[in-house]
Amino acid sequence: MASSKEQNIILDAWFPEWLDVYKSADCKDSTLNLYKNIYNRYIKKTFGKKQLKRLRGDMIQRFINKAAGEYSKSVAATINFLLYDSLRQAARNGIIARNPMENTTPPKFREQKKKVALTAETEHKFLEAAQNSCYYPLYRLASLTGMRIGEVLGLQWQDINFEKGEIHIAHTLCYTPEKGQYLDSPKSAASRRIIPMEKHSEIYTLLKNWRRKQKYQKLQVGQYWNPPEGMEDIVFTTTHGTPHYDMNIRTDQRKIVAQLKESGVDIGTCTFHTLRHCFATRCIENGMDPKVLQAILGHSTFAMTMDLYCDVMEETKRQELHKIMAAL
Repeated sequence: MASSKEQNIILDAWFPEWLDVYKSADCKDSTLNLYKNIYNRYIKKTFGKKQLKRLRGDMIQRFINKAAGEYSKSVAATINFLLYDSLRQAARNGIIARNPMENTTPPKFREQKKKVALTAETEHKFLEAAQNSCYYPLYRLASLTGMRIGEVLGLQWQDINFEKGEIHIAHTLCYTPEKGQYLDSPKSAASRRIIPMEKHSEIYTLLKNWRRKQKYQKLQVGQYWNPPEGMEDIVFTTTHGTPHYDMNIRTDQRKIVAQLKESGVDIGTCTFHTLRHCFATRCIENGMDPKVLQAILGHSTFAMTMDLYCDVMEETKRQELHKIMAAL
C-alpha cells in the first residue's frame, strides 16, 4: 500500500527520480540529457505540477495528439515514450494504481521529410566557401568519410594508423551541462568501425598536414596548451589544445551558408550531418555496394541505409539499366 506522500507526488518530482534510478542504468548520459531537455521544453509546462494520480488518459491523449501535429516525428515520439514509460514505472512502484496511458493510442506521427543531400556541384561550392574557416579540415573529413560530428570531434591520434591506412572510430565527443565535454563510446556497436584510408589520398594528406599544424600551434602557445585531462590526444583542437564545441561548428556552417546566399548562391541548408549524407549519396551515385556503405557509415541495420538512400539507388538503377539497354 502506497503512502499518502507517494500518492501525492507530482510529475516534476517523479520524472528526475525515474531518470536517475531507472533509466541511467541502460542509457548514455547524452540520451539522459536529451530526455531532460525534451521534458523541460515540451512536457513540464503542461504536466509538471500535476499529481500523478490526477493524470487521466484523455488529457494525455489530447496532449500527445497535439504534439504529433506540431512537432517532428522524433520529438513527438519521444514525448509519448517519456510519459508512458515514467508512468508505467510509477504504477509498478505503487505510486499510482495504474498507468493512465494504458488505454491511450499512439498518434499518427508526422512523416519526416527525407533529408536531401546537396548535389556534387553545390557541395563543392560550400567546401570552397569554407576553406578560410578554422573548421575546414573537419568539414572536408566529414565529406570524405561520412563521419558524424561527435566522431570527428572525438577522434584521437591513436585512432589513426597511417601505416595501415585506417581510421578507427572508437570514441565520440559528448556534452552535458553536468559533465561538460567528455569522450564516450560510439552510439552503437555498429558505429565502432574502421574507415579505410588510402596512403597519400586526400584524407591521408589532410590528416598529415593537420598534425603538422597542430604541433606548430602547440609549440607556439607553450604552457598555454591546455587540453582537458584524458583528451590530450584529440585530433581537432582549438589553438590552446581544447576540443571544439559542436555548437560553434553549427554556427560557423550557418554563417558560411548565409554568406553564400548573400553572394547569390543559395545552397539551402547545410549542416554537419548534410556532409555525411553527401558522402553517402556520392558513394551510391558512383556504384558502391550499399552493404559496404552500411559498414562505413556505421548503421546498425541495412534497412537504415536503404531507407535513407533508396531514392539515390532508384536513379542509379535507372542509369545502370540504361547502360544495359544500350548494350542489348
